Amino acid sequence: MSMWKKKVLPLMMTVPVTMGLAGCAQTDAEVSAAPYEKGDQTIELQFWTSAVEEVNQALVDQFNETKGAELNIHVNAEYQGDYWEMQQKVNAAAIAGTLPNVFVDEVAMTKGFADNDIIVNLEPYIKATDFDRSDFQIGDLGNLYVNEDLYAFPHMRSVPVMYVNKTLAAKTGLNANGPATFAELEAYLQAAHDATGEPPMYLFNYDFWVMEALLHSYSGTTVVNKEETESNINSEGAVKLITFIEELESKGLVKVLGVTDSDAFYAAIAKPSTALIFSSIGGYKTFAGMAQKNGLELGVSMIPTGEDGTRGVPVGGSNTYLANTGSDQEKAAAFEFMKWLSDTEQAAYASANTGYLPTRLSSLDTDLMKETIAAFPGYQVASDQLEFSKMRPMTGAYHEIEDLMGGRINEIWLENLNIQESLDKLAEEVNVILNR
Repeated sequence: MSMWKKKVLPLMMTVPVTMGLAGCAQTDAEVSAAPYEKGDQTIELQFWTSAVEEVNQALVDQFNETKGAELNIHVNAEYQGDYWEMQQKVNAAAIAGTLPNVFVDEVAMTKGFADNDIIVNLEPYIKATDFDRSDFQIGDLGNLYVNEDLYAFPHMRSVPVMYVNKTLAAKTGLNANGPATFAELEAYLQAAHDATGEPPMYLFNYDFWVMEALLHSYSGTTVVNKEETESNINSEGAVKLITFIEELESKGLVKVLGVTDSDAFYAAIAKPSTALIFSSIGGYKTFAGMAQKNGLELGVSMIPTGEDGTRGVPVGGSNTYLANTGSDQEKAAAFEFMKWLSDTEQAAYASANTGYLPTRLSSLDTDLMKETIAAFPGYQVASDQLEFSKMRPMTGAYHEIEDLMGGRINEIWLENLNIQESLDKLAEEVNVILNR
């Protein structure tokens, strides 16, 4: 598997998963928990990881050598692929009765896992151990909760940002921070195109995470309504955004790439003629290193604002989930590991070694994060952008919907379909999924 597919593709395409699971999120009253008590026997835990395999393994090694050794808990990490592969494997393991004790997966999956009794309500464990969650204040935390109960810990969080080829900007007299507004975007891209004769921006419509940011920022639009019972993908704002991108694409200012073109997208990041891309801050250090090898300086800026200064970015990345499996002692031990994994120093380590944002406010005060932000100022840009953070949709079927929307909208752009008619049909398809 290429470097891209291990480090960045966890944010890639989804495969619909239709499972025969049934159930509903547990309430606090339905779950009991006791603090972990060290026994004579070592508790062995299975931890399924997704994304940045080597960093997760390093953290597990640190735990086993320190806190784990102290508590007689030993964690075995197993990399399971990207987020969507993990979702499929977790659902299959739930049916087979082979769930791991703890696992990492994408933030928008919390409610789906909880509704299917795959994960455990963490509130009883938090009360039993007097765990202080107040430090989890990096961006919108909605995707940790189902109703009012915490069902996940944040692990590696990210937001979409705008990467700017500062070397090209300097050569062409463009703003090294990129366009500040979508109104400035076309002129910016046209100037870059005039200088190189090549597409200055690549849009990789691999999932709807980046598109969610564009919908929020360009036109103040969400993908689904607040109740998540009806699609907004054919709303006036969505039609305006899809039309705007199509016009840029028709002028050669944006090249839209489908999910099978991932290698082309990531290769474009380090091309001297690429002026801008929108992608995850989680790829920051990897992208910056690629650009540097090609003699380019890559900057990070916020997603441009739309009319009236609108801006919104969905908080993505991963959570850790306590699986509904094993004995009470094993669950308590797994919660101890989750606490350690999310603590200040570990959150700083994960962030500094990837590009993902630290998940605790206190991590920002560590020497490691201060040194990292000084060397890679894009971290600070992404952190500042959290002021505009939004929760992702929570419906358990959202990844099926993302996959559908990404494919249909790519067809609009690549086959020049009628935009309003196509989005109306797409909204009907999404509504069927939302209400089935």
